[in-house]
Amino acid sequence: MPLTEIEKNRAELEALQLEELREQANERKSARAARVRQLRTVAMALKLTDDAQRNRQARCAHRKGGKNLEQFFDGNDSNYAVVKHTLSHGPIIVLCQRCQKLWERPAQLNPDATREQIAMWEQQMAEYRAALAFPTDNEPSGSVLFDYSNIIPTTAMQHL
Repeated sequence: MPLTEIEKNRAELEALQLEELREQANERKSARAARVRQLRTVAMALKLTDDAQRNRQARCAHRKGGKNLEQFFDGNDSNYAVVKHTLSHGPIIVLCQRCQKLWERPAQLNPDATREQIAMWEQQMAEYRAALAFPTDNEPSGSVLFDYSNIIPTTAMQHL
């Protein structure tokens, strides 16, 4: 039995719609793949940057002195090229002015910390204490200290 003109048109319309849906799906797949490639590229660039910074910081003597750009990270002075800064909420950080390495007090350990975590914390604390003890002729910097323990609510102040 031959197809009527309406059935032919309907079949052709369905085929075109199916083809258009396939094209849209392929475009979405291509866009998704491009985003994944872009994210991988960015992640790789960030990793390379972090690795280069870690290498530069590991190579740095953190000392003043040295001549020319070739010896920039090979300071030979007895003083360290670090700044000791007191943050507004109390902790002290140490920053190398040459390689931007930052030493800060490690976070408090959880009571259920593993031996590996305790060993890592002790190592970080030893590095932090060593950085605090670096001799330098730089003046320590700081900011206004905030003490939140003595704040009186405004309504309580009205009754004083």
